[in-house]
Amino acid sequence: MKKVNLLFFAFLLLVGQVVAQQIPASLNATLDGYSYPYEVKYFQAEVEGKKYKMAYMDVPPSKQVQNPKAVMLLHGKNFIGAYFNQTIKFLSENGYRVIVPDQIGFGKSDKPEVYYSFHQLAQNTKELLDQIGVKQVAVVGHSMGAW
Repeated sequence: MKKVNLLFFAFLLLVGQVVAQQIPASLNATLDGYSYPYEVKYFQAEVEGKKYKMAYMDVPPSKQVQNPKAVMLLHGKNFIGAYFNQTIKFLSENGYRVIVPDQIGFGKSDKPEVYYSFHQLAQNTKELLDQIGVKQVAVVGHSMGAW
């Protein structure tokens, strides 16, 4: 029995080393060492009286269209905006402007110790849209992002 436990432990160590080698050394809470599929911009969101960086991608249509419609993709709780890579590509190629925020507390956005609520996430998202001049947007949410 001890031999099986020792082999299992050795296997776990080996798997841990392989996984550790695949994680960039510069990976931190705001995913600085992780490349997103499109340019990441930042918006200053106010939460509980303090300003925090909220990351987002604003991808223009890849083909010329008059008055492109905007689509916003909202990630779920265990996801990041980069998750939508293929969806962004498809929508952009079909003439849509695609906006994909990383909500405060997720992805490349700051992760403050604050009270997180759907109301606050929605407020941050509305302020982002106001800042980038989007008056109408179709919203597509995945998991918690659909709430």
